Amino acid sequence: ALNRSDTQIVSVCTINHLHYSQTLAALEAGKHVLVEKPLCFTAEEASRLAAEAQSRKLITHVGHVVRFYPAIVGLHSLVESGELGEIFYCESGYWHEIIGAWKTRIETGGSALLMGGCHAVDMVRWMLGESNPIDEVSAYSTPARRRTDFEYPPTVTLTMKYRNESIGRVSTCLESRMPYVFHLQVNGTKGSIRNNGFFSDRFPSREFSRLEADYPDDWNVSHHPFPEEINSFVDCIRQDRPSGLSFQEAVKTYEVIFAAEHSIQSGKPVQMPFIPE
Repeated sequence: ALNRSDTQIVSVCTINHLHYSQTLAALEAGKHVLVEKPLCFTAEEASRLAAEAQSRKLITHVGHVVRFYPAIVGLHSLVESGELGEIFYCESGYWHEIIGAWKTRIETGGSALLMGGCHAVDMVRWMLGESNPIDEVSAYSTPARRRTDFEYPPTVTLTMKYRNESIGRVSTCLESRMPYVFHLQVNGTKGSIRNNGFFSDRFPSREFSRLEADYPDDWNVSHHPFPEEINSFVDCIRQDRPSGLSFQEAVKTYEVIFAAEHSIQSGKPVQMPFIPE
C-alpha cells in the first residue's frame, strides 16, 4: 500500500506498540498520516515522528477523538470566548475498566497513560491553553488491586504546574469497578465547567446548565465522533493547513506523559521541558 502512487493517506489503527514503526514507514513513503492514540511509547520516538513530518511537509494527526464530541467542542468554545473568564484550574479523568490481554501488557499496551489517560492529558492541555507553558510535572501511581493481569500500574494521577500559576490535574484508572466516566472540571474567574454542564456569571443559576449534545460518557467506541475527526483531517489536507493535533502539536501532550512516568520512577517532580536521561 505504501508503494502505491495513488495512496495519499494512511490511517494507523493497529495495536499500540505498532504505531511508531508503521507511522514512521508511512511518513518515509511520503504519505499523510492519521494515527490512533497513543502516538508512540517514548520521548525519542515522538521527537523523531514530529521531525520527520515537518521535514517532509506532511499533514499529520493523532487521534485524540474526545476533542470532536459536540459537547466538548461547545465547552471549549466557552473557554475560548472568555465566557468563563481566566481559566486557572482544569482536571480530567479517564476512568474505565479495560479488557484485553494486549492492553494490560507493557510491551503491547504501554502504560495507563498511554492506554487511555492520554485523552485526559490532552483535554487539560486544550482547556488550559496549548501555548501556555508547563514548568513542572509530578505524578504517582498505585499497583493493581483487583486484577492480576496488569504488568503496569493501572491507576495514575499527575499534576501540571503552569508558568502562569494555573494547575492541571489528570487521573486515570483502568481497573475501575464502575461504569465508564470521562471526567472534566474547568474553573475560571467567571464560571466553571463540570462534565457537560457549565455555570457562569452571565447565566446565574442554582444548577449547572447542560449542553444537550453528545458527551464522552459511553464506553462503546462506536459512539465516538470518528467521522467528524476524519473529515477534519481530510479538510486539512485539501486546504494544506496543519491539524490542531499534528505530530508537532500532539508531541507536547506526550512530553507530559513521559515526564509523568519519569516522575513516578524517580519519586521526584520533573522540570519541563522534559529531556530524557
